Amino acid sequence: MPCTYVSTFLSEGWDRFPLTHRFYWSWSWGQQYLSQALQHRDIDVRAICDTDPAAIKAGLQLFSGMGYSRPEVYQESYNDLLSRKDIDAVVIAAPWQLHYEIAKAAMLAGKHVACGAIMGTTLEEHRDIVRLSEKTGLQYFTLEEDSYRSDLLAVTNMAKEGLFGTLESIQAGARHDVLAATNEKEQSSYPVYPAIAAARILEVTKDNRFVSLQVVKQKQDYVVNNPDRKKGHSRLFFRTGEISTICLTTEKGQTLSLQMDAAKEQPIATGFRIKGTDGAWLDLSNSIYLKDQHSATNAWDAGKPYLVQHTQQADLQRFRKVTANNGYAMALQEFVNIVSSPTVQERPVYAAAANSMIGPLAALSAQKNGAVVNFPDLTNPPIFN
Repeated sequence: MPCTYVSTFLSEGWDRFPLTHRFYWSWSWGQQYLSQALQHRDIDVRAICDTDPAAIKAGLQLFSGMGYSRPEVYQESYNDLLSRKDIDAVVIAAPWQLHYEIAKAAMLAGKHVACGAIMGTTLEEHRDIVRLSEKTGLQYFTLEEDSYRSDLLAVTNMAKEGLFGTLESIQAGARHDVLAATNEKEQSSYPVYPAIAAARILEVTKDNRFVSLQVVKQKQDYVVNNPDRKKGHSRLFFRTGEISTICLTTEKGQTLSLQMDAAKEQPIATGFRIKGTDGAWLDLSNSIYLKDQHSATNAWDAGKPYLVQHTQQADLQRFRKVTANNGYAMALQEFVNIVSSPTVQERPVYAAAANSMIGPLAALSAQKNGAVVNFPDLTNPPIFN
C-alpha cells in the first residue's frame, strides 16, 4: 500500500481533560501535514504506515529532526494500524484511487477521517461515506490547503458583511496537479477544484446546496501562465478562446463556474472572479468594484486595502512553530477543532462529498454531450433506501 497517513485522536475523557491527538503518517503531500502535526501541542504522532521504504525513511527523519522518539512503523497493512484502540482519527494521503477503501475501513474501525480532495470514484461510494458518518457520528473532513488562501478568506468576510450585495456568481480555475506515471501508464492530471473555498463564499450548505451541474464549452477569457525560467517567475497573459467549464447552480440560483481544461504546454486558469449585485472582485489583478462608490464610472479599485481590512489572523496558537498563512496548518487546525467539538453545526462530510462529486458528475455530463445532471442531495436520507 503506497503512501498512507493516519492520525488518531483520544476519544475518552475529552470533555474533562485537554484533548490529546495521536497520528499515523507517511509521504510527500502528507508529509506537509506530518511536519505541521509534529509542531502541534495537542497532537501526539504515534505511528507511520507505508510500504515504500523511502517514504518511511523520510517520515522518520521528520521525527528525529524535531526531537521526537521513533514512532510505530507499519509496512504491510493499514488494517493492523486501524485495529489499534488508541487510534481515534486518520489522515489519508494515499493515491486518490484508494481514498474510499481506506476511509471506509477507518470509519468502520471507529476512526475520524481527514483526507485529500477525492472521496471516491462513484456516486455510491460518496453516499456510503456520508451514510457511515451519519450512522457512526464520526467526522469526515477534506484537507484542502489552497482553500485557506488569505485573500479568499478575506473575501469571504467581505461577502458576509454584504460588500458585494447578494452574491450571484463565482468563476474559478482548477489546479491540475500532474501525477507520475504508474504501471506503464502515462502521467495523468489530478484536478483540484477550488469548490470548497467557493462554496464557503457562496454559503453553500444543506439549506443552499448545489442542485445541478452541466459541462459547457464556450468562448471566454482565460489566462495563460508563461514561466520565465531565466527570471525565476511567471507572467500572466489574457487570452480568449473556447474552454470547457463545469457550471453548478445552487438552490438560491447562484452559479459556480469551474474551469475544466488543463493545457499541457501553457497552463491556463480563469482565476477567482466573484460577482454580486453591488460589487465584484478579481484575484488575478487583485482589483475590486463597489457599486456604491463608482456607480457612474464603473471604475475598479485596488483590492489590497480591502483585503487587509478584512483579513483575520488564523488561530494557530497551538502550534509551537508555524509560518503565517500556512494552509496546511490551518486545515489541520480546523480538523482538530471539528473532532474536538461536542457539537458541529453541519457535518463536514457533506461539503467533502459535494466537492468530490464534481469530478464524476462532470464526466457524466460530458458523456451526455453537456446535458444537465441533477446534483444528488446527500443530506436527504431517502437516497440510502
